[in-house]
Amino acid sequence: MMSRISPFRILAGFTLSVLGGMIFKIGGLFAGRTAVLLTFLQDNIGWVFLIYPLLLTVRGDINGILSGKLGTALHLGTIQPKWRNNEKSFFHLAGLIFVISIYDSILVGLVATLVGFLLGISMNLIDVLVISVSTFVITAVFSMILTFSLTFFIYRRKGDPDVYIYPIMSTVNDILITIIFFGVSFFYRVWKPNISIQYYLGIPVSIICIILAILFVLIWRKESYFKAGLFQAVPTLTLTNFIAAGTGTILATFQSLLESNPIILVVYPAVISTIGGQGSILANTTSTKLHLGTIEPSFSFYKSQDFLISFFGVMIAGIVLSILYSSIGIVITKEAVSFVLFIQILLILLSVNIIAYLIITAISISAAFLTYRFGLDPDNLVTPLLSSSADLITTALLLLISLPLLR
Repeated sequence: MMSRISPFRILAGFTLSVLGGMIFKIGGLFAGRTAVLLTFLQDNIGWVFLIYPLLLTVRGDINGILSGKLGTALHLGTIQPKWRNNEKSFFHLAGLIFVISIYDSILVGLVATLVGFLLGISMNLIDVLVISVSTFVITAVFSMILTFSLTFFIYRRKGDPDVYIYPIMSTVNDILITIIFFGVSFFYRVWKPNISIQYYLGIPVSIICIILAILFVLIWRKESYFKAGLFQAVPTLTLTNFIAAGTGTILATFQSLLESNPIILVVYPAVISTIGGQGSILANTTSTKLHLGTIEPSFSFYKSQDFLISFFGVMIAGIVLSILYSSIGIVITKEAVSFVLFIQILLILLSVNIIAYLIITAISISAAFLTYRFGLDPDNLVTPLLSSSADLITTALLLLISLPLLR
């Protein structure tokens, strides 16, 4: 007769599993360290900190859709964990991600320009669009290759993609998009009109990518998997762009705090990615269970052992990561390392993580249940809304809590 596994052992095992996937978010600190380079562009591109959070958030939204739908499809058997001779859904999913990447890159440029106009920041729409599209296309190609490869690898080895993929790839994407954004901006050098590379190279490449996205839509417009994903994801991502604009507005408003305390910019990508990852794990595991029929979309789920283990396991992982971010962050930042600074940053990150996680938990589970009850796919809707909301909430909390402690 098999002995019953205690809830504590289940919690410990789940926590270690989550921490194993989210430990890669430490890489977000290096994305933040790279983001400090953006301060060198600030004098020439006054809107760099306005658009940067939009790029992070929207790329995270798209990655959330990819990781969520891919994990569910593997569990359901509609996509096989292999590159060759795969199901049609595999190609439809890749095409869907490319199309919404192009759509979002254009929307990011338009929204950023609109917000810049309202804030009185001088922006050239063509320059913004070319940089946005170029950054997204390059990132999307690398991101999809890495996401599919890693997901297949983990699934073949009996791991759960819902636990590992989004946390790992959100960190990888933060690093990728930060480096690529800086590289593209510096390569085009839009502040030097005598070069104008963005016109001779950026515009033609952007047009080719847009035409390719339109062709995908025309070819697969009648395929149910592609069409449903497109019709459900596009309105959601449109909304998340405007939510992300709020994040960009907040970051641009507190620019002086970032310049005087670069440690905040160093930990920023890791912190927002962690909160989004925590919520995504809860949302993706809940979505998969709903599709498999192992749980019902009832709010009594909040009282179940299944939810409590997931909730506290993810929370503990977030607290451990906050301690690591504080320790590593002050070491890799070019500031005087002190115990006082460590305590200040630790208090800030713990406060932000716990408060934001409580809010995001309520949003993620409730949204998954509501969308499922209305016959919609949570993978298309919940993660993008969750990611953008998490970035906005976390950014506001991080900067507001930092003000009294670091000034």
